[in-house]
Amino acid sequence: MSTDLPWVVKLSLAEANALGALRLVPGLQVLEQAEVLWLQGRIFDEALSVRIRSIPDAEQFQLHFDRQLTRWNETVPRAQLPEGEWHPLIEWLKPELPRAGFAAIVEGTVVLKLARSAAIVAANIWHADWQTWRDYAVTAPQIRLTRWSFAVSVSKKVLIRGVPLPPIPGRGLVERDGIAVPSGWRFEPDVSPSVVRQILKLDASEIALFAANGSFERIPDSAFVHATRSAVRLTDGQ
Repeated sequence: MSTDLPWVVKLSLAEANALGALRLVPGLQVLEQAEVLWLQGRIFDEALSVRIRSIPDAEQFQLHFDRQLTRWNETVPRAQLPEGEWHPLIEWLKPELPRAGFAAIVEGTVVLKLARSAAIVAANIWHADWQTWRDYAVTAPQIRLTRWSFAVSVSKKVLIRGVPLPPIPGRGLVERDGIAVPSGWRFEPDVSPSVVRQILKLDASEIALFAANGSFERIPDSAFVHATRSAVRLTDGQ
């Protein structure tokens, strides 16, 4: 899905750190109101949708001319956009600001490792072999492909973002705020993605992809492209 309709997202102020990976997305503005944050923009695609859906309890709306807000694909207004002073997200969310109760600077050294988790969290990234994904994508209806974006490694592995995930063999990962861990695993100590980003010194446009043994690789967000049959065929020919 790609649209240029005005859109708005409502989220808790406590989840402001989850917007860190969106700082460099052009045109995003934010309004702070009591314990609530409002985020608005115009350009909206699947990659941005995945990021927003990873924010806990975030509510996504379309904005109408009379400031009425309707949920995506609904017609009945659910809320009204509040009045207030909007600020560019890149200016409002500065790296040195406190995030959700965590210090802006991580004191001391935190050694990250992954441990098994009993919590059930739906995967939003799929890791598969390139050939498996290619064979599926070149015959899949475009209406399904529009849900996803993908990135290919030099070793011919592919990461697919978007929900629901494609029905092909592979393994799932849970990504939040640009930190992706294998499904069924968690960090030990149990720190937030914003703290992990500080420890790893990730750029705002980078994603950290973790393996179960605790190793990770940095992936630029620009490596992901919208899933279309032509994009798949072009990538396959490289």
